[in-house]
Amino acid sequence: MKPVVITPMITPFGTDGKIDFDMTGHLLKRLSGFGVDGVFPLGSTGVFPWIGFEEKKSLLGYIAEYSGSMEVYAGSASPNVEECIELARMALDFDCDYAIILPPYYIAPSVEGMGSFFSRILGSVDIKFMLYNIPQNTGSTIPVDLIEALKREHSNLVGIKDSSGDMRYHERLLRFKSKDFSVLQGQDDLFMQSVLLGSNGGICGTTNLVPQVTRIAQLVENGDIAEATRIQLEEVNPLMDALNSAKFPSGYYYGFYRSSGFNGGYRLPMVEPNPDTARRIDAVLSEMGQE
Repeated sequence: MKPVVITPMITPFGTDGKIDFDMTGHLLKRLSGFGVDGVFPLGSTGVFPWIGFEEKKSLLGYIAEYSGSMEVYAGSASPNVEECIELARMALDFDCDYAIILPPYYIAPSVEGMGSFFSRILGSVDIKFMLYNIPQNTGSTIPVDLIEALKREHSNLVGIKDSSGDMRYHERLLRFKSKDFSVLQGQDDLFMQSVLLGSNGGICGTTNLVPQVTRIAQLVENGDIAEATRIQLEEVNPLMDALNSAKFPSGYYYGFYRSSGFNGGYRLPMVEPNPDTARRIDAVLSEMGQE
């Protein structure tokens, strides 16, 4: 079975720092051409905390309208439980396929508080939900036992994106994998390793720029593990290293603008990578034939 590949979309900005919908449309066409299965707007790579509610509504509505055959995994995260519910209802109104939610952040909750937070959201909106584990940003890891309890209580909890980079944790999540629950890797450099262990696929930021992860997925489906491994080690991992040499996620924005020929901008407090970092990204993109 072919692993799933979903793009955590950047939010393209003009040089004035405002959302650029023409560039967003270009990105959607690019992703469709790459063969990704779905798009995840308003996630970490999409700098959701720096985008206002009305902007989120306009952006999500546009993406839902022009996503074509790609599924839409709508970022619905907020440390405020009522805003999470409102965002998930917005995703439902736009006929998005999934809503993705994080643990509350800035003030880290207790396990009991996190469980109540998730239960309130899951029980309030009739949409399929996925959890998003990214403790380096939220300050909290979603406990495996809590996932099991939530999964048992709420049938609309259908998966998790794990961006922790902790493969021991990721392996523990795989016990929940079923036809009704997906486990997705959120770190591109661990995509191949996770798929071989049994994960359903990944939500991979490099697919904003290049189709290499979708090629790996196709090669895995065809049984060509050697070539898939080569692309992972020799192409995806060096690109990810270069992009992350800038302060996340500015390297992904710079790489997208360079590889697509746009004079794009950055939403403060994100700024353009410094010249040395930009040259490093340029060099890797050039080697990949993307500049």
